[in-house]
Amino acid sequence: MRKVRIDMAGLRYARLLGVDFSHTDRHGHCHWLFACDCGTMIVAHGGNVRAGSTTSCGCRHREISAARLRTHGERADKRHAPTYRAWQAMKSLCDNPKVSGYPQCGGRGIAVAARWRDDFPAFLADMGERPLGMTLRRDDAQRDFGPNACHWAVVPTRAERAARSRSHRHAEV
Repeated sequence: MRKVRIDMAGLRYARLLGVDFSHTDRHGHCHWLFACDCGTMIVAHGGNVRAGSTTSCGCRHREISAARLRTHGERADKRHAPTYRAWQAMKSLCDNPKVSGYPQCGGRGIAVAARWRDDFPAFLADMGERPLGMTLRRDDAQRDFGPNACHWAVVPTRAERAARSRSHRHAEV
């Protein structure tokens, strides 16, 4: 028995508008050319579009995923937000004994100010975006991380760190 092709040209399904018949695959399924509301043209299986399993070119999925990954106006996974990573690293230095710098911070009782502890927008408002090539530093190594105790500082090169380490060793002798 031969399948009847349903004409989808000119019909709207979610974000897709049927443009023209494209082809029939080896299983006898009809594929159509669709124009997505975002401007992309795609070829999709007509039955999937009619059933609602294909609703866009993929732009809807990207929008939903991006919205799900956002908290307080920033990406939740933060792989591409250096300021957020600096905030997370500061909290880890004070709270996580498994972090290598913990003995110098959290291990000595250094903490994160209450205003910054669970409030990234407050940290961002006080510090601003992290400039390229800079890192978060405390003005005084004995004080907690907080609005009046931190600044963005140039990340020292390996050679500068080594020179500082040598000068500390010679001063102790």
